Amino acid sequence: MPERKLTYQSLEHKSDSGFFVEAPSLQRLYIDSASALTDLMVKLDQISDEEKMTLSVEAENKEQLLVKWLNEILFLFEKHKFLSKRIVFNHFDGKKISASLFGEKYNPIKHGHVSEIKAVTYHQLELGMKSQPEHVFYAKVFLDL
Repeated sequence: MPERKLTYQSLEHKSDSGFFVEAPSLQRLYIDSASALTDLMVKLDQISDEEKMTLSVEAENKEQLLVKWLNEILFLFEKHKFLSKRIVFNHFDGKKISASLFGEKYNPIKHGHVSEIKAVTYHQLELGMKSQPEHVFYAKVFLDL
């Protein structure tokens, strides 16, 4: 899938924090959601894409898949200190993702402070599609900080 400029909106609601993202396809929505999550931790423009990791996730529905997918992105950082800059889906069907992630290991000198995110939650999660002139998929995701 071709690269495009990531745009998302940070969300603050009472004690909650998260993001809202829109994309032209469901597949792109999952990729952009992972990129927004990473960008909230460490700015994407500070990450190179020289290392590769693979990731597979399965769930019963699109909402569960999104939450599991994003939590696996967090787990890669927690376990391997891996930050993804670019994501390529090898398989995506709304219930399973198989992906190649290109990025690098966290380096405190290069990347600076990491904003800690404990988990992606189901609280106030929204995933859907709007019909504007064209179909636009959207996700509203809140995080446990």
